[in-house]
This record gives sequence, C-alpha cells and structure tokens, in this order.
Amino acid sequence: MPIGQHADFAACVAANQDKDDPHAYCMALEEASKRFEVVKLDEAEHLVFGWASVSVRDGDELLTDLQGDRIEPEQLEKAAYDFVEHSREANEMHQGTPVGQLVESFALTLEKLDVMGLLRKSAPKVAYWVGFRVSPAVFAKVKAGQLPMFSIEGTAERVAA
Repeated sequence: MPIGQHADFAACVAANQDKDDPHAYCMALEEASKRFEVVKLDEAEHLVFGWASVSVRDGDELLTDLQGDRIEPEQLEKAAYDFVEHSREANEMHQGTPVGQLVESFALTLEKLDVMGLLRKSAPKVAYWVGFRVSPAVFAKVKAGQLPMFSIEGTAERVAA
C-alpha cells in the first residue's frame, strides 16, 4: 500500500492537528513504521524478531502511532516488564488463542545503552524489542508479508494531550 494510503492514515492526520503539517507528519510516521517491521526471521526455529513498540525515535518528541496513541517512555518500559511477567504470549491480530511464545525481550532506553557501553547509532531512543517463536502457520504468514509487524495489545487510560 503506498505511503499515505494506510487505512488509518486519515485518523492519524485527524489526531495530529496540533502539528505544523499533520499530513506530512503522518506520512513520516508511516514511513518510519516500515523500519519497525519484523526484521529478523529464523526459519528453522520459527522465530520472528522486531520492535513491538517505539516511544521515542529521535529528538524528544513522542511518536504517535497510527491509532493516535502515544506511550510515555516510562510507561512503555513498565508495559514491557508487565508483559514478560504476566503474559509472554502472542496472538494473531489481537484475536484468538496464542500462536506464539516470547523468547526475547528488551526494553531499550538510552540509560541502558550507556551502562552497557553501546552506541545508539540508528536505534530508537526508547523502544521495546521482542522475539517470538510462532506456529508454523503464523511463521508462513510473516514470511509471506501478511503479518509484517508487531502490535502490542493492552489496556490504558487515555489522557488529554
């Protein structure tokens, strides 16, 4: 689907009217989302890896996802820990029974990179990286591009910006 033609693109534009150019802002988000797709596959093990969520890419501004949601860095880190502690399961498109199990999880922050002595380079500033072992049927969909990215599911209270 061409940039700017995503089904939720109009909702993104509507949710970001405070930006100088909401259309350009959402196009940039849509383009950035392509960098956060499933980025590594291990066919023999049915493993998929990628960014589950990105709170801050560059600068200090929170990213607004295509549903109009923003996640504060501290909340993303807490959500990552809660997911590991209480769930660790993947479903398909937020529905149905589990189709995969978490095998890798890292709540990325600049502080953690600094403590480890690692450079940021092109990584987001605050994000959540995951790896899942998924069913053969789901792995086939990921490999075919039918399930190209992760989406975190959860419950939150919406607050006014």
